[in-house]
Amino acid sequence: MPPRAFLRYIALPARPNGVLLIGVLTIGFELAVRARFVGIPLGAMMLFWLFAYSYVLLEHVAHGTREPPVLTIEMVNPTAAGRPLAQFGIVLLVWTGLHLLAQPLGPALLHVLEALLLLALPASIAALGIAEHWWQALLPGALWSLARALGGSYLLLLALALFYTAVLVGLNAVGLPTWLLCVAFTFAWLSLYAAIGGALFEARTALGFEAMHAPERAEQRRDAEREQTRARFMDGIYGQARGGNHAGAWQTLQRELAAQRHDFEVYDWMLAALAAPELGLLAQRLAQEYLSRALGRDNGLVLRIVRERLALDPTFRPRSATETARVAELARLAGDRGLAARLGEVDQGPA
Repeated sequence: MPPRAFLRYIALPARPNGVLLIGVLTIGFELAVRARFVGIPLGAMMLFWLFAYSYVLLEHVAHGTREPPVLTIEMVNPTAAGRPLAQFGIVLLVWTGLHLLAQPLGPALLHVLEALLLLALPASIAALGIAEHWWQALLPGALWSLARALGGSYLLLLALALFYTAVLVGLNAVGLPTWLLCVAFTFAWLSLYAAIGGALFEARTALGFEAMHAPERAEQRRDAEREQTRARFMDGIYGQARGGNHAGAWQTLQRELAAQRHDFEVYDWMLAALAAPELGLLAQRLAQEYLSRALGRDNGLVLRIVRERLALDPTFRPRSATETARVAELARLAGDRGLAARLGEVDQGPA
């Protein structure tokens, strides 16, 4: 992950939507702390909001969103608590299993396994964020594959988690006010989840993950919209031509070409769309105009146009005898004596 992208991801909670959420949660945590036992339900609710929103943030960032989402009722609805509860259940299951095996494993091996599981925790969170099934966050093979795909970004995530932990412990040790600790904890938590989502987005190709707002998806949508627009345009051309109004169809083509400043790419797609036999006259006229505009600007393109048209219509010729002679000369200079001969070159020279 590029350093600038990493810094942008970890700073996402400092955006307006994130700051607003941190403020709301901080007030809730502070009230819960002041209320002592009576505030336990409020504190639990604030934690639930934080955990639920964290996965929403992770998913949004993983799909390429550049802004934290606005907290909504749907995000903190108990029915949408699947991923936070699954993560809590996974941690509880693994922790219980380790302590049940503590005696047979011995303290040394137990500490090694605990360290490995802590190292795998970001991968488990990431898997829950984008996987189709929650149990995939339990599979060691899936977690290892995900960590490998993230590569150096995974090491950055581990370093970030350790850094935030050290900072929070240090702030608590110096006696920082509770509300400031709440601000720091909430920011660090959201920042870590945003960084995990960012790492997934940056490694989407290696992971085979299709991010909804990735540049390539946006390009695909633009291409699809452009093709739909072109298809509608050609439907009009087909309708005019089949109704016998070839002059009107030609004028429609000319208006579109003028609007597109006679871009060569526009000529290409128009010729491709005019492949129907009943549109042969329009295609020939358009190819002749295309060739005239390309002469003197792109000789390779000129030869390509002529070869493609001759493959479709052996009788095709440029618009004038002068242009035909120029194209034949270009073909001869390019070493395509067969094309030069087809265009009227008499002397082909030695083979």
